[in-house]
Amino acid sequence: MAEKKFDILMLFQMIFAILVMLISIYAWVSENYNLLPLMFIFMSATFIIIGLREYKRTKNLSWGIFYLCVSLFILFVAVEGVMIN
Repeated sequence: MAEKKFDILMLFQMIFAILVMLISIYAWVSENYNLLPLMFIFMSATFIIIGLREYKRTKNLSWGIFYLCVSLFILFVAVEGVMIN
């Protein structure tokens, strides 16, 4: 079996995903939704890293561009949420 390597992108992906989970659980339990734009920024960073890892793995831009577009949309929603408040 091929052994999977642990790289720095995987570490950052896990950190950002855990931050997204913690902020969303906090918002759900406390019903305080002021931190949701920050959660969206971390989610956008997670999707950027997923796109980079997918490009690095397959050398194909199709899924990388898809994840980049998704992350840019999430980042747009986060910035809009910050500007509205």
